[in-house]
Amino acid sequence: MKAMKNINNAEKNSVPSILAALRLYDGCEFDVRLTRDRVLVLYHDAKYNGRRLLETDFKDLEGVHTFKELVDHPQVVESINDNGKTFWIETKEDTTLGMKRDPVYCLELARSITDQLKNSHLKPENIRIISFSSEILKHIDGFRTCRIVPYIFTRTDSLIRYYNHKTILQMFKSLRKYILDTKKMGIDGLFFYKRYLRGFFSIFQPSLEEIKLIGKDNFILGTGVETFEEEKFFKDVVCVTDYRGKRKGGRGKNPGPLICHRGL
Repeated sequence: MKAMKNINNAEKNSVPSILAALRLYDGCEFDVRLTRDRVLVLYHDAKYNGRRLLETDFKDLEGVHTFKELVDHPQVVESINDNGKTFWIETKEDTTLGMKRDPVYCLELARSITDQLKNSHLKPENIRIISFSSEILKHIDGFRTCRIVPYIFTRTDSLIRYYNHKTILQMFKSLRKYILDTKKMGIDGLFFYKRYLRGFFSIFQPSLEEIKLIGKDNFILGTGVETFEEEKFFKDVVCVTDYRGKRKGGRGKNPGPLICHRGL
């Protein structure tokens, strides 16, 4: 079962799946990590077949594509440069041991991504680097960056679905504060969890219109969505979507970018 899980993971973050997404969406979000032999790969999980990716060489990863394969692909270059599609590259931390962020790894990952992008033919203005880790983002040079907050845990033993004590405390913090803090860090945008504005915690938060005003001056705002209804609700910000159904009637007037989550 573990092997099958990893194959599915690889297929989702793969060159063909990302190319398919670029044909139908405004852009594609995908995940990148480093292997033990320091190959930058398209992969979501911190582990492969139960073993840390940072303890696994690239040659031992079945069906996993490299970041270089993607950015050098001629159809990718055409989609990004000529058709105005965008890449939203999520840089993943090594979180398997529950340890504090490794500043050396964060620097190495940021430099590896930056160097490979600068050596490609992709237009920098159509590239976004996103991460939960501001420690990674502060080392990104020459590309727009977005911070993701908060990290939402899905726990079966939690009294409230999707939350534990840590994330509940995070959700009480105002999006206004998150946006202002992110700007002070020199980061270009913020991706916030949709439940800030959809559900119980929305009563403690500014409205969508208010956070757009707080984040003005070319500041990027975005969220992840799972349904067409959510796509329409959040149409004014960047929507990274898992919805794969029909969009009858469209998302409304002047919608923002619709980004495919991890490819088709």
